[in-house]
Amino acid sequence: MKKLILFLMLALALACKTKQVLVNECATTGTVKNFAGLDGCQLLIELQNGDLLNPVKLPPKVALKDKQTISFSYKVLPDVMSICMTEKASIEITCLNILEEGITALNGCVDTKNPFEVDWMDKAIDLHNPNQVIKYKDGAKWAYLFRAFPSSYLYTCEGKLICETKNDHDTCQLNYLSQYGRGKIIWQGEGVWD
Repeated sequence: MKKLILFLMLALALACKTKQVLVNECATTGTVKNFAGLDGCQLLIELQNGDLLNPVKLPPKVALKDKQTISFSYKVLPDVMSICMTEKASIEITCLNILEEGITALNGCVDTKNPFEVDWMDKAIDLHNPNQVIKYKDGAKWAYLFRAFPSSYLYTCEGKLICETKNDHDTCQLNYLSQYGRGKIIWQGEGVWD
């Protein structure tokens, strides 16, 4: 009888399985952002709490794009270092779902009231250090003047430089800006007033 009880207890113990906790695949949400303006940085993933992750390993045949909204799972790669140094961690993406498509550089005409939301405008602000960004109607499209001193820079809405202006009588002013009429200031630096 002791052997039977021992056998039943052993069989019962072996038959019990511990519950496996199911991990939600692709449970983290983030936005892909282009940080190419910073030394050594490229595309990083910004989490909802503001942390930045550097996706150094992607699933096969996957290419991230600026402004994509994604859900993903990842493994932190503690032994991987990057020269970007802006990210909280370098990661390997183990699961990826694209929730909202991003944009590629110069993807069509941009109509915006916030130049920091547009990658090429953000880079132009860093490059030219303007006091104002002025938006002009250009037919069915828009043009943007990055007003700085001593030079200002006029761009198409696709991010292509049209011309540089230094005064009210140069070619850029006469051929373009005087034809557009009054523009609208969409961004103004501190200490600058109309």
